[in-house]
Amino acid sequence: MKVKLQVDIKKLIERGDFRTLKLLLEDQDPNVVYEMIEELETSEKAIVFRLLHKDIAAEVFSKLEPDEQLELVRMLTDEEIKSIIRNMDPSDRAELFDELPADVVTKLLSFLPKSEREQTIEILNYPENSAGRLMSPYFVYVVRNMTVEEALAKVRKFGKDADTIYTIFVVEEDKTLIGTLSLEDLIFAEPDTLVDEIFTPDPPYVKTTTDQEEVAELMKRYDLNAIAVVDNDMRLVGVVIIDDIVDIIEEEATEDIHRMAGMNVTTTSYFHTSPLVFIKNRLPWLVGLLLLESVNAFIVHRYEDFLAAIPIVAAFMTTMVDAGGNAGGQSSTLIIRSMALGEVELKDWWKVLLRELYVGALLGVILGITLFLRGFMVSNNIIVNFSAAISLFLIIVFANVVGAMLPFFGKLLHIDPALMSGPLITTIADLGGIMIYFAIAHSMLKM
Repeated sequence: MKVKLQVDIKKLIERGDFRTLKLLLEDQDPNVVYEMIEELETSEKAIVFRLLHKDIAAEVFSKLEPDEQLELVRMLTDEEIKSIIRNMDPSDRAELFDELPADVVTKLLSFLPKSEREQTIEILNYPENSAGRLMSPYFVYVVRNMTVEEALAKVRKFGKDADTIYTIFVVEEDKTLIGTLSLEDLIFAEPDTLVDEIFTPDPPYVKTTTDQEEVAELMKRYDLNAIAVVDNDMRLVGVVIIDDIVDIIEEEATEDIHRMAGMNVTTTSYFHTSPLVFIKNRLPWLVGLLLLESVNAFIVHRYEDFLAAIPIVAAFMTTMVDAGGNAGGQSSTLIIRSMALGEVELKDWWKVLLRELYVGALLGVILGITLFLRGFMVSNNIIVNFSAAISLFLIIVFANVVGAMLPFFGKLLHIDPALMSGPLITTIADLGGIMIYFAIAHSMLKM
């Protein structure tokens, strides 16, 4: 259906049938419009934006990739861009300005009324990936000494422009946050009841400088649709709603996946990212890991005479390397994910160490016996096979523990635990595996 609509839009643009195109776009959800125009050329997108209602246009514009936004800013007239920018959500507007060149941002800021311009600049002054960047200033709040009737009147007056009306914030006269109130509570309460009698005190909140990942975790923990954002004096300044958090969860998951793969984070989608950016993000890690992995050459060189005397030992080298990397990768993935879900904390490192020693030992015994039996298909030398089995046991225990402990080490140094996984674990397990295997095999066969 999406492909058909894209084709229809292309045909309508080619024929110049903008009247039909406008009718097609009318009353469409912004997400549907975005999907309809996603594959269009930027020049075709510009035509569509000229036909969209200003509110829909602003929301669809915020969903585009930064390079497309910049092209459209340069393609549309000042009046068209002014309409879009003014109708964008403040946090989306701040995110857009963050990506654009300084001269373009200066021009776009001039399109905004003074109050919105100051509001946008204030959001941009908050740290990147903080609650201040994420929050919306459009919310409903009531004072504790209001009656339910007065509070409902305020909801009716300001609720239309608010991002949420289901959670209403209760404040003191100076806007100090003291509690929350659900719309349901207001509707079913008696009109002359005071808000002070029905609100829930001491609500969860975040500060403007709180990291967005922490905001998401807090909303998930308390099952919130919206959370208050306060300044250092506990005054209510904004709200973060669940719609924004869904995007943050996806963004944070993408960052973790990229880091676990041993590369810097790419913020734009695959086809909107230059190959040079991918090379820049991946090359430093690949070079660093290559140099670390090349230490294996020195280890092998040290045992060169031993390998020349008993060549069959080399048959098990790749098995040792791969098994250690696999075991370490599995344990690091389990711990990193558990940390992300809040199931494992830094203080739990000792419990994790003991558990992973136990798990690694059991896995090592099973895999060692398997390799010992499988080894007779390669060599009839029982000492060679037994030394390979013992080595594999120790390698699995080593890799399992290292894979589990490195994320704790990263967290202790305030480094994202996701960096301590994937290729890094594999490389360390490779080095350790080769060293353990040659040391055990050399000792046993020399005896």
